[in-house]
Amino acid sequence: MMQLPAFYLKMSRDDSWYMDRPHFHESVEFLLPVSSGDQLFVENEAYPLRPTVLFVLPDATLHKTLASKPYKRFVLHVPVQTLDFLSTSQTNLSERIHNTQYMVELGDRAEYFRDLLGQLEKRCEAHSMEFGADIEELFLLTKFLIEALSLAKPRKREPELPKHSMKSNSLQISAVLDYLQEHMTEKLTLDQIASEFYISKYHLSHCFKAATGFSVMEYLISSRILKARLLLQDGVRVQAAGEAVGFQSNEHFIRTFTSMTGISPKQYARQFSEGDRQ
Repeated sequence: MMQLPAFYLKMSRDDSWYMDRPHFHESVEFLLPVSSGDQLFVENEAYPLRPTVLFVLPDATLHKTLASKPYKRFVLHVPVQTLDFLSTSQTNLSERIHNTQYMVELGDRAEYFRDLLGQLEKRCEAHSMEFGADIEELFLLTKFLIEALSLAKPRKREPELPKHSMKSNSLQISAVLDYLQEHMTEKLTLDQIASEFYISKYHLSHCFKAATGFSVMEYLISSRILKARLLLQDGVRVQAAGEAVGFQSNEHFIRTFTSMTGISPKQYARQFSEGDRQ
């Protein structure tokens, strides 16, 4: 019988919550605030943390959370393999997730979804070996996924810029983001990037942080790691992958990749290929 990768669900509470840097997961994350927080930065957009919305973050989605006051939330991580197992030709969960907006408005159904995740959390914590307990747990997970994703709206193919975040003090941050993506493989410095837009590096840093929640360099490095993941999945050797995304030394690439993902690029590549590619 096929063994499904375990999903993870937890109710968390912090008096304040500040992520030092953006991060991403190999699994899909569902974030359901139970209380209001400050903001969730996803890719290049900022969203308010409030208890009437659900956030659906596909695997490898760069995000960062800021909360300066007590903040409670449900966090559910579901491996892509589990989603594929639960999917059918008519109901493809992974495809739906990658084609819907990050924020799902729950409205007056928010309490229902909190109760549903609360039931699922109790099931997970019980670790029951009783007959049927595992199927009931999988049923609750499937029910949550189907009902939540049924409320999600399609992602815009040509997304509009966030009304409040992508323009700061006459500097169009979207242009900076485009520049970083286009020149990612080059040896970039903050001074060099600022000079491209005829502003000081201090002004660039301030505007970029205000608009995206990330510093310029942490956004650049995170983007490089995300691209390196895809190269490693395609069988590109570790050193070649690092060089292809702009790292100047193999040691720096390995150290940064391991810090951000929790495993070395060599170990990561082995998940997709049996060959030793380092």
